[in-house]
Amino acid sequence: MFGNVKAERDAIEATYTDICDVVRNVEREVDFVNEHGEETVYKNVPCALVMGKNPIETTDTAAFFNYTAKVFMPPEIEILAGDKIIVTRYGRKAEYTNAGRAAVYAAHQEVVVAEDGAVGSDNNENEN
Repeated sequence: MFGNVKAERDAIEATYTDICDVVRNVEREVDFVNEHGEETVYKNVPCALVMGKNPIETTDTAAFFNYTAKVFMPPEIEILAGDKIIVTRYGRKAEYTNAGRAAVYAAHQEVVVAEDGAVGSDNNENEN
């Protein structure tokens, strides 16, 4: 199987149980004025969110796990530093920010992400 990119890609993509949207900050000209805003550049991309756990970190008063996350997705999706990746898993959405340059391979890419918080959670409902 190794060396056969199509077979590798098919095997990897069989593990994609999630979907994601990629949102990017873009600059647009509106009425001769440059404005910055968010734009969805990819929608419903098959992916797999993988959560890892680093060893427990401790301070004098607390101990906590430091979680890491990666999103695996097709290699043709262009991910830029700072892109927002909204992952939907089993009907629940979580928002992440690309933490750097994606590792792109022939059959897939791995994007290290940092969690922004849950989309549509109680924390965001009452903002005005």
